[in-house]
Amino acid sequence: MKDKVKGLIVGLTIGSVLSGTAAFAANSQIEVAFRSLKYMFDGVEKAPSDAKGFIYEGSTYVPLRFVSEALGKKVEWDEENGTIWIGNNPNHVVATYKGGTVTKGEFDTFFALQALFNGGHAASKDDPAYQKSMITQLIQNRILFGKASEADQNAAKDGAVKQIAAWKSQFGEAKFLDDLKKVNTTVTDLQYFLVGSIGAQNYIKSSITDAQLKAKYDETLKADKNAYTIASVRHILIGLNDPSSSDNKVLRTKEEALKRAKEVQQKLKNGEDFAKLAKEFSDDPGSKDAGGLYADADVNLWVPEFKKAAIEQTIGTIGDPIATDFGYHVIKVEARSVKSFDSVKEQLKASLEQQQFQQFAEKELNDLIEKIDLGQ
Repeated sequence: MKDKVKGLIVGLTIGSVLSGTAAFAANSQIEVAFRSLKYMFDGVEKAPSDAKGFIYEGSTYVPLRFVSEALGKKVEWDEENGTIWIGNNPNHVVATYKGGTVTKGEFDTFFALQALFNGGHAASKDDPAYQKSMITQLIQNRILFGKASEADQNAAKDGAVKQIAAWKSQFGEAKFLDDLKKVNTTVTDLQYFLVGSIGAQNYIKSSITDAQLKAKYDETLKADKNAYTIASVRHILIGLNDPSSSDNKVLRTKEEALKRAKEVQQKLKNGEDFAKLAKEFSDDPGSKDAGGLYADADVNLWVPEFKKAAIEQTIGTIGDPIATDFGYHVIKVEARSVKSFDSVKEQLKASLEQQQFQQFAEKELNDLIEKIDLGQ
């Protein structure tokens, strides 16, 4: 009989095929033949744990879950929509937080657009830690956008429209649409992505007060009195190496450079024109054609020895040659001042924004996230 049973009444539903369990449907009578079947997947035998296959009208029926999982695909039954999902299910909830959920489809879209903004490549697409950081960022954006005022939310929507228009204008609409197509996203997806990101930033920006910014300014100056010092400095560099050569060709020894620098210093003290001498003698391509001048420059951008001279040297005098790794510098400080609070306000705001984001992530966000499961 080959383990054959005829005349068996079996009721079938989607659930029974999916799970492999027996079920009965009213007024459903079919004749089937149960058989002991072997299932070989790439030469490896696998067997269902809780149900047999059967034959009906010449077709063999096997539990869907068994076949899918044997092939490495997860199976989900969507009762609400009467849908069986095999493998990727965009409606599968991968995270829950106070006030909402994130589906697999929403996360995949966010991940793809984040990669697009990073130059078209995800930093670590298969790295669980990176994936978790991305879904955490998505949740953070949603929560902060929800906290934003109506004005900041509307500003985010306007900002998204302007960014998309600028993108189209710069690269052309065809390339814009092609870029989105490459990462399997739409204009609507992009707009939603931008609104969430800009809205979160707007909330943080609006939460920062002028009092906080002024306190940050004073605190920074207290820690470093030269944090906001700027200076206009003319210099002539007598270099040790040729900056234009690919092999860093040696121009002169340190002794030769110092001798030449002292000669230039004396010419300046004798009243010769600084700009003229800079064009003739300086080995600094960044300033020689400007008469050796760096105007209103942040002294903190310079190497320590040059910075020290810019801060301490008497204004208007020609100082002794200063040695750096580049060679010897003959320096004249023309002006020196401290940036005002108003002039660095935006710089301070950007710094505080980063701090506020970090504080929110460290002190509040974790308590708002209930579950993250990216296992699918």
